[in-house]
Amino acid sequence: MSLKAGKEALLRKHYTEAIAILTEYCQTSFDKNSKDYIQAQIWLVSAYKKTGRADKAITICERLANSPDPQLQKWSQKSIATLQGILNQPPSDRIQRNEDVASVVQSDPRRYRKSGVTLALPSRYTYFLIAAIIATILSIVGLQFLTGYLLALIITGEFTQIWFQLTVIVTGVISLLLFFMSPWIIDITQKQYHRIQWITLADLDEKSPESVEVIEKFCEKHNIFVPRLGWIEDDAPVAFIYGVISNSARIVVSRGLFECLDDDEIAAVYAYQLGRLRNKSFAVLTFVSAPVQILYYIYVSLSRASYRAKSAKQIWQIAATCAHTIYNLSNYLLIWLSHASTVLSDRFASEVTGNPNALARALPKMARQMLPYNQPAMPTNRLLESTRALGICDCQTMTAIGLAMEIAHSGQTDQNPYRVFLWEICNPWRLWLEVHSTHPLVGKRLKFLAGYSRQLGLLTEYDFAELLKEEKKLNKRKLYQNFWRDLLIQISPFVGIAIAAIVAQLFAQLYNRWLLLSLSMIGLGLGFMFQGSLRYPDFRRVSDTDLVSLLTDPYASYVQGAPVQIPGELLGYGTDDFYLGYAMRLEDQGGFAFLNYLPNFHQWIIDPSNTIKNLEILRDRSVIATGWFRRSKFPIIDLSTLQPIMQDRPKQRASLVSYHQFWNNVGSSLLVLMGLATLLLTSRLF
Repeated sequence: MSLKAGKEALLRKHYTEAIAILTEYCQTSFDKNSKDYIQAQIWLVSAYKKTGRADKAITICERLANSPDPQLQKWSQKSIATLQGILNQPPSDRIQRNEDVASVVQSDPRRYRKSGVTLALPSRYTYFLIAAIIATILSIVGLQFLTGYLLALIITGEFTQIWFQLTVIVTGVISLLLFFMSPWIIDITQKQYHRIQWITLADLDEKSPESVEVIEKFCEKHNIFVPRLGWIEDDAPVAFIYGVISNSARIVVSRGLFECLDDDEIAAVYAYQLGRLRNKSFAVLTFVSAPVQILYYIYVSLSRASYRAKSAKQIWQIAATCAHTIYNLSNYLLIWLSHASTVLSDRFASEVTGNPNALARALPKMARQMLPYNQPAMPTNRLLESTRALGICDCQTMTAIGLAMEIAHSGQTDQNPYRVFLWEICNPWRLWLEVHSTHPLVGKRLKFLAGYSRQLGLLTEYDFAELLKEEKKLNKRKLYQNFWRDLLIQISPFVGIAIAAIVAQLFAQLYNRWLLLSLSMIGLGLGFMFQGSLRYPDFRRVSDTDLVSLLTDPYASYVQGAPVQIPGELLGYGTDDFYLGYAMRLEDQGGFAFLNYLPNFHQWIIDPSNTIKNLEILRDRSVIATGWFRRSKFPIIDLSTLQPIMQDRPKQRASLVSYHQFWNNVGSSLLVLMGLATLLLTSRLF
């Protein structure tokens, strides 16, 4: 049996098979001090722990604790303490099941005795939807008018009454054409890039009978045609509705949605889409999404051209980046309407199905299914990204939930991974993340759905009632003190510019016109310097922890890193989005997180091959990561050092040192020096 086969069985979570393979490997190994033998022993500890056999894992750790390697000793002692705590639990409290078949859902799925119920929701959400629809329409029409105005100025150099009238007429005509052509535009893009297929209710009935029942009842009640049903062969879980008239709406789903959800959960997803049809938001979302999708597929075409280009490749890449930036900015036109529509559509789905728990289960399951596409330095799924606002959730804010669901499904932890929802319910930084998301955060939506379950007298999923009790016990003062501190850190460069502008205004009469630029560079540099000193605190308060504890901490900061030290296995790496560093994936016994690594100038520019060599040596090995944890869009650790647990021969030793503080200090110092130089030179020349 090979070490590779044992690792593959462990990654597939076939723990019994992994134990058999790794045990046989260790028994046939001649060198008990080799790194492969010790690696097999470490994997055996993980496999034994995840099958509830902590006693055998402790025996192995006690042997490893006698190793001369101090890093291995430290890891073994920490593991023994964790395993001993599990062993000392009462038998009824231990997890003695095979997590291969463990369900993500702990509570019994309960539903109301009938569908078509009425649920209470404050009326302000309806008014918010009406206001969002009006504001979104005015925004897109206003942008078209502004474009016409700028073109008139460029062509004629002035904007007369005639041009004003002509611009108004052209804007109105284009808006009407775009409104009625938008479903056709989306049809073309989906067929061209995702090979959409159209299915019948009979086809859907074979996959989800309850969904067919929901659709038929809805159409009969509201006297409309059955929406056209689309199907896309894609692993990502996607569902969206588009159209401008109720009788010609299209509901599109992907194969990945059916792979991760049960029948009642799929029905709840379809009911959500019908909710958008009912509140008419689907028409406005389609109207605005059509040009936004065109922008996205322009970006896709430019990206493909940059890969195929034999010359001027960088020009194509810059053009693709510009198109992607414009696409991301365009999504902000849809955010408020999508937020308002989502709240009402969630309620509608709960009313139609009488089963708010189904949608509450569906959202986290979809987050888990999206996890392979929501990782730094990994290719994004184009179907997910192009349908962010049209879909049922925003893939870009689902990573933390997906990680927690992965832990709940296959991990063996004595902590409650569902506490991950607390951050999205009570941490003030959730509002900032929500502003940049096309949908409300999942934690907020589950809070609404839990309220609907209580209205119907049902149990809530994920012990949400207990989470809400825990929310009330949180230290709100600490949460908001941390928030205001983090906000100061975040805006400090802009504060530096503002102070520079005020000072430049005060001394404008005593100096030349370069004063504002000089002081702005100095203020910006000092702001970044201040930001870096607080974002990356020293390691005198470093704490040994695990990834589950970090992920479920409701006090976790969006901005300021918490010094942490975590043992785990380095699973892989890739370059980050801007090619300035590397994003890596670390897994421990509870879950996995992402590491952000910045090399120094020599490793980055002069000799990047040495960095790649070290990463390849450390890959698939047990390591200790030291860095600063932040809970942002991705739960991420800004790396300080990465060291192997086992000491190898000097020629084989590899470790990484990251330079976040160094680059922050270099960049901020250069800005200050450039500002001072500009100030000095302009004082002599002017």
